[in-house]
Amino acid sequence: MAYPNPIIRYRENNREVLRGVTKDHRVGRFVLQQRENETGKAVLDFTDVLNGATITAAVADNNISGSVVVSSGQVTLTTTGLGMGYGDTDVTVTFSDGRVRIEKLRYVEVNGNWRSDYGWTYAS
Repeated sequence: MAYPNPIIRYRENNREVLRGVTKDHRVGRFVLQQRENETGKAVLDFTDVLNGATITAAVADNNISGSVVVSSGQVTLTTTGLGMGYGDTDVTVTFSDGRVRIEKLRYVEVNGNWRSDYGWTYAS
């Protein structure tokens, strides 16, 4: 991955602490960089908002393959096979107390940038 150990840490009052990740509010997704032939890992850390609950997680993917592992309030998302310059994953996290969060992540080619007027552009 372009950034080592990307982490999204969820805090109270719907705040997030991001490392190696940006958030694109236009598309409503966290954005991470990954090369086509790489295997990436990102951590979604819910330990600060568990309030005694446990969590389970599932992933839906498009143009990328994703799988999740849950351990101690953290969801580790492993991704491979980035295609077409970008890939989307939707991670559904269900808390034992009934809360449900759907976290949307977009993986893009390193130095790739989406422009609605030109499509994908790359830095040279």
